[in-house]
Amino acid sequence: MPIIVIAGEEELLMCERLDEHKERLLDPAWAAFNYARIEKPELKDVIDAAASVPFGPGNKVIVFERCELFGKKRGKDEGDDAPAKSAGKAKERLLDDLDRSLSGVAPNTWMIFVSTGNFDKTLKVSKVFEKHASIEDFPKIKHYLGGAGQPMINFCGKRAKNCGATIDDAAIEYLADSSEGDLRQIAAEIEKAATYLASEKSHHITYDVVARLSPHYAGIFALLDFWAAGRPGQVLETVEELLGRQASALPIMAMMQTTFSKWITIRTAIDQVLHSMPLGRGVQRRELPPAELAKRIQNDIKMNPYILKMECERVSKLSLERLVEKKRELTTLERFVKSGMLKDRQALTIFFTR
Repeated sequence: MPIIVIAGEEELLMCERLDEHKERLLDPAWAAFNYARIEKPELKDVIDAAASVPFGPGNKVIVFERCELFGKKRGKDEGDDAPAKSAGKAKERLLDDLDRSLSGVAPNTWMIFVSTGNFDKTLKVSKVFEKHASIEDFPKIKHYLGGAGQPMINFCGKRAKNCGATIDDAAIEYLADSSEGDLRQIAAEIEKAATYLASEKSHHITYDVVARLSPHYAGIFALLDFWAAGRPGQVLETVEELLGRQASALPIMAMMQTTFSKWITIRTAIDQVLHSMPLGRGVQRRELPPAELAKRIQNDIKMNPYILKMECERVSKLSLERLVEKKRELTTLERFVKSGMLKDRQALTIFFTR
């Protein structure tokens, strides 16, 4: 079909798909004559453009950017946004004209629509386009802190491959968490990591590599490390540093919530392993080195073995009761900050000094 609708919320993927179409369809030698760009088109603009034909050989490509035709505006359909019945009938006639125009587009005239949101199939104008256009959907890749879904893993794996590298799940989770799922930022960080590894024997992007090169959350990890190790002076210095770089402490607190949930899960698994061990003569406390603990809980805690060993080292200094208590406290302080009862700087200071 010579009509394409690129719709969705993943702006990076949509832009790249548009570039692919332009490269495939447009002859650079004739681009000055056969390429047109229309921003925020109305239906009349589309009807007029549908009659266009190329100048000379090749295709004519018309790109309609920031197109708002396929999403509900103030809860009204494109064909029902006028209160008067006469205006409504005029819209119906306009949609009929659109239907006829799209059906008569020349085979070598390509009309590409880049929507500002997801394609709403319930709208009358959308139903007209469905008859004549190829719809390419790019819905938002959802990401929740603490776990990268398969779409995010696929995206990162493909990006790394395009850069001549591979990437592990722990690195993907770090990048997705630190960017809050922003694909453009993630793609830039993967390219940076691949460039860094270009001179190395291994082109595998690991957690350590991205944490070193993309320190968005490195300060938060350091903050929690200092807290777990009982180093209050460095804790307060890191809090000041983080708040100096962030407009709000809420992202910091959200990451802390994820980390404490993970630590509680790991500490629970460790305690189960230790309690199952027999006490020998003269032994007052069951202990295992972090590496051995990580091996024993690997089946229950699905995590990169190296990272799991590091986490075991951290939580070995903390009891399960202490972790649960601090997570409850964090939840309360976070609620106070969101309701305006407490300033974020005060909340963090209270949390780390108790």
